[in-house]
Amino acid sequence: MAANDPLVLVDGSSYLYRAFHALPPLITSKGMPTGAIKGVINMLRRLQKDYPGSVITVIFDAKGKTFRDEIYTDYKANRAAMPDDLRPQVAPIHQIVEAMGLPLLVVDGVEADDVIGTLADQATQKSIPVVISTGDKDMAQLVNEHVSLVNTMTELSMDPQGVIDKFGIPAKYIIDYLALMGDKVDNIPGVPGVGEKTALGLIQTLGSIEDIYNKLDQVADVPVRGAKKLAEKLAAHEAEARLSYTLATIKLDVELEVTAETLYNSELSSPPNTERLNELFNEYEFKSWAAQSGGVVPSTPAKVSLAPADVGIEKNQAPKPAVTRHYETVLTTKRLGIWIKTLAASDHFSLDTETTSLNYIDARVV
Repeated sequence: MAANDPLVLVDGSSYLYRAFHALPPLITSKGMPTGAIKGVINMLRRLQKDYPGSVITVIFDAKGKTFRDEIYTDYKANRAAMPDDLRPQVAPIHQIVEAMGLPLLVVDGVEADDVIGTLADQATQKSIPVVISTGDKDMAQLVNEHVSLVNTMTELSMDPQGVIDKFGIPAKYIIDYLALMGDKVDNIPGVPGVGEKTALGLIQTLGSIEDIYNKLDQVADVPVRGAKKLAEKLAAHEAEARLSYTLATIKLDVELEVTAETLYNSELSSPPNTERLNELFNEYEFKSWAAQSGGVVPSTPAKVSLAPADVGIEKNQAPKPAVTRHYETVLTTKRLGIWIKTLAASDHFSLDTETTSLNYIDARVV
């Protein structure tokens, strides 16, 4: 790995749900749902292409409760159980990740966020560059001069200035921001009546939660709606605010069997197990992937021969030359924009669609 290649930490649990909800369902001929499998692996393959020199480590939530459930029994109580069509896709994703030669981490008692936070903190102490691939806004609290975020679906990245641009506050205040607002998805209570604008105004004016509670007499002067009664509200719900701060804080000290340094030095990586990948890709009917060596994104377009099989070819007939073709699946808005500009600048291009009929009068786009 080159000195400037980052250690890439993938929030596998974030990938899992995003792939399941964002992509159309796929089912094998045997009735096995595979849409999330394909979506997650597609995003990992994209990362392999974007960071060819990096070690990509994938982290998933473990089954069961975490320390946050012990602190607050209603933590994530509003979340529905994992969908029945998603549950059987988790183990196959783990199997494919391991067959790709990527380190896979699943740690009991904590969330994937905490494992990622611990590794990111270890890397920061060693000045190792880190890219966290996630769609989770909570991860912004981990951003610093060595750690950045990337959203694989949108290709948007976030460094320290990016956090300020998006949230209006530096990364060091993200926990305070989340604690004041609360989080309905994770059932973090926050302070009732304090939304995004109020939380932002409090932090921008007074600082951290600790600062805010030390300056309650100044809250009335904060330029937000309802500031006159805000101090009373904050005082009445101080316990909820501090609990929320604890729940929103990503741990940086999880006991792990690996370190950021060992991952960065490729000590836990291995070459793709081509035989196992092909076996898995065939099992889940990803035929095009099974045809690719190692299941990774080819660095050059594959050569496709247009010559038919031996049937009908005379022995002395020269074989037709191979034709190089390039295919790209557009997965992000950034790449879509690039293709739109490319096509707009072209004299000619063709567009093929899937329709309900070959009769253009009756046809409807599928």
